[in-house]
Amino acid sequence: MSRLTFESVPVRDDGDPLVDLAGYPFALEPVYHRDGLAPTGDMFLRQGVADRLAELQRRWQGRYIFKIFDAYRPRSVQHAIYAGYEERLRREHPEWDEDRLGDETQRFVTRAADPSRIPPHATGGAVDLTLVDESGRELDMGTGFDHFGPEAAPGHFEAADRDPVVREHRRLLLHTMLDAGFTVDDAEWWHFDLGNQSWAMRSGGSAARYGEVTEVRPHSRRGAVASARTV
Repeated sequence: MSRLTFESVPVRDDGDPLVDLAGYPFALEPVYHRDGLAPTGDMFLRQGVADRLAELQRRWQGRYIFKIFDAYRPRSVQHAIYAGYEERLRREHPEWDEDRLGDETQRFVTRAADPSRIPPHATGGAVDLTLVDESGRELDMGTGFDHFGPEAAPGHFEAADRDPVVREHRRLLLHTMLDAGFTVDDAEWWHFDLGNQSWAMRSGGSAARYGEVTEVRPHSRRGAVASARTV
């Protein structure tokens, strides 16, 4: 995803506010807070994104529920994730020079230090999720969340010799989200975009409607207002 060149897509932020996902019937697992990379476990999305997910979930009538691992992510958290993955690769591949290290890190994690590039999660229009069944068990998607390898590509299990159960689970998630107007990351089956520059680039839109959210001010139990900066 981080190699997708979307910086040239204009942003016309429509002011859609962030909302607190605690007010929605999703299963929430804020993994970056658990891992010490985010200061809070609160999770937010643009209201249009959260409402669309809630409508999709209602159609399943309890059979499936979205489990959300990450949603809105400020640059500070994005930087912590990038730095952590970069350091992991540095330890695993001491033979790589700095150029190779940076290139490999950015295969899966957007570099937050570039002011001209808005990380998709910083818009509130990107979400990392999976599905759980009626008993609360995650559907087998073949890899866990944040598996940085070729197996995480959405279509990896489409080959005939690969697990058909995983293939059907990924198809269920992918087709549900694509039919609802989301776009999926090429390298991560769990990452979906709506309204941001990545979404506009992949869907052929002329502009993004979500720019960077720079501040979150709690507003109510079910919502938050946000100020947005666009580039």
